[in-house]
Amino acid sequence: MSEAPQPSYRPTFWSLAAWLAAAFLSTLSGIGGGTFAVPILHYLVRLPFQMAIGTSLVVVFSMTLVATIVEFLQADSALDWTVVGLLVAGGLPGAQLGYWIGKRIDTRTLKALFVLLLVAAAIRISSLHGGGEERAAAGVALSATKVLWILLIGVGGGILAPLLGIGGGLLVIPALFLTLSDMSYLEARACSLAMSVVNSVQAAYLHLRDGTAHVPTALPFTGIALIGAVLGVWAVHRPGWGEVARVVLVVVLVLMAARLTWDVWRARAEKRV
Repeated sequence: MSEAPQPSYRPTFWSLAAWLAAAFLSTLSGIGGGTFAVPILHYLVRLPFQMAIGTSLVVVFSMTLVATIVEFLQADSALDWTVVGLLVAGGLPGAQLGYWIGKRIDTRTLKALFVLLLVAAAIRISSLHGGGEERAAAGVALSATKVLWILLIGVGGGILAPLLGIGGGLLVIPALFLTLSDMSYLEARACSLAMSVVNSVQAAYLHLRDGTAHVPTALPFTGIALIGAVLGVWAVHRPGWGEVARVVLVVVLVLMAARLTWDVWRARAEKRV
């Protein structure tokens, strides 16, 4: 008896076009791209949800790597490598913990708490004006307390990567920008993207190892992601676009909160049935 043919999951023109716009906006705002990639892969390409998460992480790794390289090459680069190192140091064990949580624990409560955090961050960031254009030339002045706090932010971002298929920027950027007075939005954005390189590659490896990432689908999306990454970094360093990036982040925070709220509500409704 022959085996049933495996679905091809071919990307459509519209799914690739949507991803090009999403990759540009993701790099512009610094969120990594998984927030957009997962629903595009799941709803437009028809990948199963868990496989969409794993596939998105492969794509996000390529995009954030290129975006970080292009950011580094900018004359006015906003990267603070000390902060990046601390975020990565926290994100590595955080990603392992997040993968463990996703395999063993009902994540509805975690998602509900994250919704509150996203909404609070969106309200706070939207109330600030001009923050997207500021740059702190001297970088962040680190104390022992700040070092510990940045490590914890990294842990939180790392946990989210395998759980939600994102690089962690939805938590890392607001946490850095809103709690560190000497860090600008553009610096928080650049450091978060750099951290997402490590977060996404580690989480992508775990999904590839378990067969929950679809490499043939990831390839064309990766090519599109590279174009969006270069355009996003180029744009954010042009006058006025830093503020656009901040507004895009607020919109994404609200949309992500709505998506997670829907997930929690649907899970509870299914459980009642």
